Amino acid sequence: MSKIETSLLTKQVYNVLRGKIIAREYMPSEKLDIHKLAEEFGVSRSPVKDAVNQLVYDGLIEIIPRKGTYVTELNFIEFIEVLDARLMIELWAAKQIVHTISNKKIEQWGKMVQEMDSLLEVSPFHFDSYNKLDMQFHSTLIDWTDNNKIKEIFSSLNTHVSLSRIVHSTSLESTFKRHKDHSRLYEAMKNRDLPSFSDAITEHIESIKTEAKLHWEV
Repeated sequence: MSKIETSLLTKQVYNVLRGKIIAREYMPSEKLDIHKLAEEFGVSRSPVKDAVNQLVYDGLIEIIPRKGTYVTELNFIEFIEVLDARLMIELWAAKQIVHTISNKKIEQWGKMVQEMDSLLEVSPFHFDSYNKLDMQFHSTLIDWTDNNKIKEIFSSLNTHVSLSRIVHSTSLESTFKRHKDHSRLYEAMKNRDLPSFSDAITEHIESIKTEAKLHWEV
């Protein structure tokens, strides 16, 4: 098998494994068997091992010496630290682009908010679809900076946030309440109003912290 073929297989296996973890088909703390996964996907162990190593880097899988490979179980302190890091990066990103980003890009950002608006009107609520748009909305802000290293770091943080949201089954009520923050962020960026943007993103992150604390205490 050529290196190119192996690389493509690794990417495919990575995407499937990541999707199953996010979708909770593989639960936190569940042990993963490389041999069984290779059989399940119909591939050799090599691309599975490479995919697992990438997911270890992402923080979604952990390898415990002499015990095995497990789906990561997030703890409260780690999650709060991830949120603090995310807030710091989003504030930094806003400062970099608030006066230079084009009106066209800001309007496209606003359309994401409209799409999320529409999803909130659908019954039953499609949380996964909303969550993907939510992540895209925040990631777009980081993409505007054109800083590849920051984008890479933020992507790993967003994965942890997404996983935690799904694990704790965010309610429609809390999602609807927090969704208003997206409109505030859009309006602040549209008006080139950094102080208002800072207030909105800080309150947004703090609300996630508050909800996380309630879930971890249950």
